[in-house]
Amino acid sequence: MNCKECNNEGYTLQPDYYHDVMMRVNCVECMSHEKMKQELRVKLTMVLMDLSMNRMARLLSDTLISLVDADDNPDFERLVALVGAKNKESLVSLLQVMV
Repeated sequence: MNCKECNNEGYTLQPDYYHDVMMRVNCVECMSHEKMKQELRVKLTMVLMDLSMNRMARLLSDTLISLVDADDNPDFERLVALVGAKNKESLVSLLQVMV
């Protein structure tokens, strides 16, 4: 999301005339956007909990491969090495970093 109010900084500067300074105030647009994302995340989690483990694993695999492929310099060798080593934690970490 590109916030027009704070330019993606998360806060705006507003004058405090009582203390004669500029104060950082949390951006309301960004806060409401984050709250909406958290609520959607919870609802989506509840819906996806009914999926089978196989289907969820397939979805994550397709997503990770697509993310690696979309990168400017795709590193499939790293992905193949992690899969060969069955390093689940590193695969999940890679997915989190790629998203």
